[in-house]
Amino acid sequence: MPRWLKALVACGLLAALALGVDWQSVPAQLAELDWRLGVLGLAAIALELPVNASKWSWSLRLHGLEFPWVYLFRTGCFGFFFNNFLPSAIGGDVYRIYRTMPPSGGERSRAVSAVLVERVIGLIVMLCNGAIGALLLVNTSDLARAYLALAALGGGGALVVAVLFKLGWLNRAGALLGKVALLEPVRANLRRIARPGREWTMLLLASFAFQLLATAVVWLAFAGIGAEISIAAAALVTAAAGIASVLPISISGIGVVEGSIAGTAVALGADYDSAVLAAIVVRLQALAVGAGCGLFYLTERGGRMPPSGEQVA
Repeated sequence: MPRWLKALVACGLLAALALGVDWQSVPAQLAELDWRLGVLGLAAIALELPVNASKWSWSLRLHGLEFPWVYLFRTGCFGFFFNNFLPSAIGGDVYRIYRTMPPSGGERSRAVSAVLVERVIGLIVMLCNGAIGALLLVNTSDLARAYLALAALGGGGALVVAVLFKLGWLNRAGALLGKVALLEPVRANLRRIARPGREWTMLLLASFAFQLLATAVVWLAFAGIGAEISIAAAALVTAAAGIASVLPISISGIGVVEGSIAGTAVALGADYDSAVLAAIVVRLQALAVGAGCGLFYLTERGGRMPPSGEQVA
């Protein structure tokens, strides 16, 4: 989608959310805002950055790439700034790939694959986190039951594909793809990450830690405005927002994420005005941390660092 259309979609979604708000009641809600919980939410978002650096580090190690953790933390911090302030949802990931790409002559696709693997594992863990929340709400929420049904359908489809692969029924398709030279980097990376190891365990643990922090951010936003929701509901709202953020239909997910947070929370029984206000709080907190990362970026003096044992050409 062209950027002007994404901007139009973002503005339209924000306007649609604003039309349903009773603005006369907003000052009273703001007066009751618990700033201590707001600060805790801000801290939770800030803590996501070192956790994100850790899970990215383990994904890189899966691909035979090792970098100092501080370097990855700084790069991830800059990427967070780009994601929140550049008119693109992938700017941060592109920057992370550039900063970890091996020198000329190396297998440069490893840096791309590392970010993709980290993102996919993060998405799977996020969906599992949402499923846990939905399971705890299954007796009281139609949305939770629908989420679990879709999760079961997706999991069943993945299981069928795995069984077909195990039985060798997909060998012919694999052989045809094996003849495509352009896919050789993909096959090489799949062979590289297919081996079991400590890296997978640490990547999964870091991904779960990241999702717990993301859930805490949402829960604190609602609690801070006096509209408490359960941890289970916060996990389901976080999953819905994460799924919505994947859709490349607005700039930096503006409007889409807020709408998904508010819509899911309302479906789980929250007040509409409170849900919209909580969604705005989450966005403002992310922007505040992103702005801090932007100031941090001004202190950057180093260039691109090669992986351990390799030299920049």
